[in-house]
Amino acid sequence: MIRFATGRQFAVSLVPMLLAVTVSAPAPAIATGEDAAPVVNAVRVEREVELVYMGFTSYYSCDGLRDKVRRVLVDLGLGDGLKVGTRGCIRVTGPEIMPSVRIVAQVPVEATPEVLAQLESEAGKRELVARVKGVAPAEATAQFQVRRKRVEFEADPLGDLQEGDCELVEQLRDRVFPKLGVKVVEDRTQCAPRQVRPGSIHTVVEVLEPVPPPGTVPSP
Repeated sequence: MIRFATGRQFAVSLVPMLLAVTVSAPAPAIATGEDAAPVVNAVRVEREVELVYMGFTSYYSCDGLRDKVRRVLVDLGLGDGLKVGTRGCIRVTGPEIMPSVRIVAQVPVEATPEVLAQLESEAGKRELVARVKGVAPAEATAQFQVRRKRVEFEADPLGDLQEGDCELVEQLRDRVFPKLGVKVVEDRTQCAPRQVRPGSIHTVVEVLEPVPPPGTVPSP
């Protein structure tokens, strides 16, 4: 199968006689159970993660991998201040053998005494980095309220996440989610090398989401 994503994305799957085209559509992520979740205080912590993608079924261009990863992280609520950059790219266009991305995300972390003490101990380092960059240092211990939310990932033939992305979901689950504090609570994602199988992606994770101020109207 050869899969082409719109724009600058590009992906190839090694399964013959099947053609699919990616179009812009809402991501297949469903938030559930947030109303019953307790509210806790949190702070934002910067996390950096590098993912070197290695697949047997689908290959991505560097831009295609970047856009897929960004879409997943936005679905997890990490869009504010998110940076996803490509690394190790050889080709100008077309799929790479081992494309990689570097992720810098501002992750909500529960404001435990241990976390607050660590942030206080790193204040001098943050001020030095901010001075070098010529920006004002961020208030790392500023707290806000969050609650736990579940996000479900499944493939959608007309969405951003398709069955051919199964190996990418596996690698995000195993090598990126733990470093970003994303907890996997249910996982039935099972990939088969060089095969695209219906229903192969089903992963449910738990994340912390900011609680809207009282009186805020939810976005449609």
